[in-house]
Amino acid sequence: MSYELKCAQESSQKQDGTIQNLKETLKSRESETEELYQVIEGQNDTMAKLREMLHQSQLGQLHSSEGTSPAQQQVALLDLQSALFCSQLEIQKLQRVVRQKERQLADAKQCVQFVEAAAHESEQQKEASWKHNQELRKALQQLQEELQNKSRQLRAREAEKYNEIRTQEQNIQHLNHSLSHKEQLLQEFRELLQYRDNSDKTLEANEMLLEKLRQRIHDKAVALERAIDEKFSALEEKEKELRQLRLAVRERDHDLERLRGVLSSNETTMQSMESLLRAKGLEVEQLSTTCQNLRWLKEEIETKFSHWQKEQESIIQQLQTSLHDRNKEVEDLSATLLCKLGPGQSEIAEELCQRLQRKERMLQHLLSDRNKLVVEHEMEIQGLLQSVSTREQESQAAAEKMVQALMERNLELQALRQYLGGRDSLTSQAPISNQQAEVTPTGPPLGEQTDQGSMQIPSRDGSTSLTAKEDASIPRSTLGDLDTVAGLEKELSNAKEELELMAKKERESQMELSALQSMMAVQEEELQVQAADMESLTRNIQIKEDLIKDLQMQLVDPEDIPAMERLTQEVLLLREKVASVESQGQEISGNRRQQLLLMLEGLVDERSRLNEALQAERQLYSSLVKFHAHPESSERDRTLQVELEGAQVLRSRLEEVLGRSLERLNRLETLAAIGGGELESVRIHHKHAY
Repeated sequence: MSYELKCAQESSQKQDGTIQNLKETLKSRESETEELYQVIEGQNDTMAKLREMLHQSQLGQLHSSEGTSPAQQQVALLDLQSALFCSQLEIQKLQRVVRQKERQLADAKQCVQFVEAAAHESEQQKEASWKHNQELRKALQQLQEELQNKSRQLRAREAEKYNEIRTQEQNIQHLNHSLSHKEQLLQEFRELLQYRDNSDKTLEANEMLLEKLRQRIHDKAVALERAIDEKFSALEEKEKELRQLRLAVRERDHDLERLRGVLSSNETTMQSMESLLRAKGLEVEQLSTTCQNLRWLKEEIETKFSHWQKEQESIIQQLQTSLHDRNKEVEDLSATLLCKLGPGQSEIAEELCQRLQRKERMLQHLLSDRNKLVVEHEMEIQGLLQSVSTREQESQAAAEKMVQALMERNLELQALRQYLGGRDSLTSQAPISNQQAEVTPTGPPLGEQTDQGSMQIPSRDGSTSLTAKEDASIPRSTLGDLDTVAGLEKELSNAKEELELMAKKERESQMELSALQSMMAVQEEELQVQAADMESLTRNIQIKEDLIKDLQMQLVDPEDIPAMERLTQEVLLLREKVASVESQGQEISGNRRQQLLLMLEGLVDERSRLNEALQAERQLYSSLVKFHAHPESSERDRTLQVELEGAQVLRSRLEEVLGRSLERLNRLETLAAIGGGELESVRIHHKHAY
C-alpha cells in the first residue's frame, strides 16, 4: 500500500509539472502576442509613411511640367506596385495574427477544461477515501470489541478449569480419608470377632459373620478402586481437553497477530490516505485559484481580442478601400502608359506585369508552406494533448479498479471476522455444556458414593466424546480460515503487481511526454530563430528597395528604367530564395551532416556570387547617376553598355545558380527529421559562414 501511495504521489507531482508547463506555454504565447502587436504597430507606421510618400508624389505630379509626365507616371506605377505588395503582405500578416490568437484561445480553453476535470476528480477521490476511512474505523472498533470478548472468555474458562481441579483434589482427599476410616472400622471388627471368639458362641456363626464382613469389605474396596480409576480417567481426559484447548488458543493467537498486522497496515494506509487527502485539498484550492485566475485572464484576453479584432477589421476595410482606389489608379495609369508607350516599351510593361504575377505566386507558395507547417505543429500539439488525456483516463480507471478491489477485500475481511466470531461462540458454548454435565461428589457415605459413581460413568463418557468431536472440528475451521487468508494474500500480491505494471506504464508515458515536450521546445526555438532571420531579411530588403527607388527617382532616361527594374526584381527574387534556403537548411536531420555541410558551403559560394552581383548593380547605379550628371560624354556611354552586358552575363549566371539551389532545396526536403545537437552545430557553422 505504501508503494501505491508513492506512485499516486509521483503521478500527482507529474500532473503538477504538466500544469506548470502549460502555464509556461501560456506565458510564452502571451509574449508572442505582445511581439506581434509591436510588429503590427511597426507595419502601421510603415503604411503611414507610404501614404505620406504617395501624397508627396501626387503633389509633385501636380507641380511638375507636362514634358516630364511619362517618367513620373512610371515612378508612380512602381510606387503603387510596391504599395500593393506591402499591403498584401500586411493583410497576410494580419490574417496570421488572427489565426494565432484563435489558436491561443483554443489552447487556453483546453487548459481550463483540463484543470476543471482534475479538480472534479480530486473531489471524487476525496469523498471515496473519506468513506473508506469510515469503514476501516468501524471494522477496527468491531475487531477490538471481539478481541476483548475473547480475552474475557479465555479468563473465565481458565478460572472454571482451576475450580474443577480443586474439586477433584478435594474428592481424592475425601476418598483417602474414607479409606482410613474403613481400615479403622475393620480393626474394630477384628477386635470384636476376637472378643466374640472368647465368648460361648459357636465357631460356625463367627465364621459366617466373618465371611459376610469380608465380602462386604471386598465389594467396597472394588467399588473404591473403580471410582478412583474413573476419577483418574476423567482427569486424563480433562488434561487432553486442556491441551487441545491450549493448541486452539495458540492458533487463535497467531490469527490475532496476523489480524493485528493487517490492522496496523490498514492504519498506516489510513494515515497516508489522510495526508494525501490534505495534500489533495491544498492542490484543489490551488487549482481553484488558478482556475479563477485563468478565467479572469480569459475574459481579459477575449475583451482585448474583441477590441483588437474590431480595430483590425477597420484597418482591413481601410486597406481594402485604399487597395481598390490604388488598383483603379494603376489601371488608369497603365492605360495611359500603354497609349503613350511604343511597341518595345509595351512588351517591357507586359514583362513587368508577368514578373509581378510570378512574384505574387512565389509569395503565395511561401505563405501556403508556412501555413502548412503551422497546421502540422498544431496537429502534433493536439496529438500530444490527446495522448496526455488518454494516459490520465487510464490512470483514473486503474485507481477506480484499485478502490473497488480494496472495498471487496474489506468485505471479505468482515465476512471472515463474522465467521471467526461464530466459531468462537461455538467453542465457548462447548465447555459450558461440559461443566453443566459434570457433578462433583462431596461427603456422602460409601454406599451412596459408589452408586453415584456407577451412574455418572456413561454421562461422562458422552461428554468426553462430544468435546473430542468439537476439538476435532476446531482445527478444521482454522485450516479453512488459513486457506482463505492465503488466497486473499495471493490476490493482494497480484493486485500489487498490477499496480506496479500500471506505475511503470505511467512512468514510460511521462518519459515520452517529456521527450515530446523537449522536441516541441526545440521546434519552437527554431521557429523563433527563423522568424528573427525572416524579419532581418525583410528589413534589409525594404532598406535596399528604398535605396533603389531613390536612385530610380534620380534617373532621367525613361528607357533605362525597365532594365533596372528587371535587375532589382531578379535580385529580390534571388534574396528571397536564399532566405528560404537558409530557413529550410535549419530543418535538416543530423544523420547526414556531411552532405548538409557540403550543401551549406555551396550556398555560401552562391551568396558570395550574389553579393558580387549586387555590388555590380550598385556600380551600375552609381555610373547611371554620374551619366545623369554629365550626359554629353561618349566614353561613359560605352562603359555603361559594357556594364549592362556584364549585368546580363551575371543575370544568366544567377539563373543557373538559382536552378542549382532549387535542386539542392528539393534534396534537402527529402532528408530525415530534425536532430538536436547536430542542428546546433550546423547552425554555428552556418553563422560562421555568413
